[in-house]
Amino acid sequence: MTQARVDLGVAAAVCAAVGVYDVLHVYFTVFGGPVIGPRMVVLFPDFLVFHAAVRAWLEGKLALIYDVDAFSSFQGDGLHFRPVLYPPNWLLLLLPLGAFAVGRAYLVFMAVTAAIATALEGRRDWSGWLAVLFSPAAAWVVLGGQNTFLSLGLFYGGLHLLERSPLAAGILLGLLAYKPQIWVLVPLALVAARQWKALAATLGTVAVLSLASLGLFGMAFWQAFFAAAREAGSAVAAERMYDLMHIQMTTLLAAARMAGLSPGMAGLLQLAGAALAIASVWFAFRRFGPGAPRTAVLAAATFLVSPYTLNYDLLLLMPAVVALYRLGATQGFFPAERILHLLLWLLPTLGWMLNQLGLPIVPLLILLFGATAWKRGGGHAKTASNSGGIP
Repeated sequence: MTQARVDLGVAAAVCAAVGVYDVLHVYFTVFGGPVIGPRMVVLFPDFLVFHAAVRAWLEGKLALIYDVDAFSSFQGDGLHFRPVLYPPNWLLLLLPLGAFAVGRAYLVFMAVTAAIATALEGRRDWSGWLAVLFSPAAAWVVLGGQNTFLSLGLFYGGLHLLERSPLAAGILLGLLAYKPQIWVLVPLALVAARQWKALAATLGTVAVLSLASLGLFGMAFWQAFFAAAREAGSAVAAERMYDLMHIQMTTLLAAARMAGLSPGMAGLLQLAGAALAIASVWFAFRRFGPGAPRTAVLAAATFLVSPYTLNYDLLLLMPAVVALYRLGATQGFFPAERILHLLLWLLPTLGWMLNQLGLPIVPLLILLFGATAWKRGGGHAKTASNSGGIP
């Protein structure tokens, strides 16, 4: 038996064991049973926010949505910080869920977003996709009711199509703009790769969705969003977010604060990470050909550039982890790379645990993964063909 087959077999066994645990964790959390993982005070909390935004629009209370205190009160149950931190484009995409009560809407939302991710990414690699579906990151997405399956499908689906169908790729990547912290480096990558048709389609899609939401919701709603975005970037809002969410945060900013740095120094570290992320994406898409390493650089950089990513967002990283592990199995692993992949796979829950202990190493592991992808990308010249299952 070759070493590659041994490595892939070990990976399959680990993913299967972790997957069984994740299924039991989700089942016991939803239907009652032993506590074998993080305890959820409220099930599907993020989806409840999404559904409440649709309900506010249907009830003629659109003005509440970007008023954090008023919208939190609208959701009831004594909640005090349940904001919508998305542009109006996201509400536009959510409107069909208004036809369902919240429980059924949640099931429809998760089924549709997982189906989109499967159609755009999973069908290319069924065994790898099965591992992603039962990964710790997926469990956090399901229990939180988040939209990361949709982000994953649009992200990888768009990158897959860049060479064959740049217009379709651009449309998918333009739809991804509903989540700015995930989308922010995409235009830069397209410019660096000189994918002008895809860039035009991306920006055109953003413009169409923005105009549609403007026509439906009105200018005042967009103005309220920009005001809320400015407020979210303020020191007071950032401190409030950190106090409430730092255990789940994956960012350099949060890690620096947990390590004892002042808010000012933490902000400087976040800016340094963002600069590194921007430079890495620029040179990767300028120098590397299509392949798993280039995509992995972009995925890792996304988590370094944004100060507002949480552990359920790590699902976006998992297809790239699968692809680079396969490359390592066939080409040979770098020292300690196997351990890095294992830690990355466990990171959504492991990071949550380590953050509680004051050991914020999540950004460091993502940085190491990005460096590994960069090193492998050196062998992918512009003429290289696709490999590893991801463009």
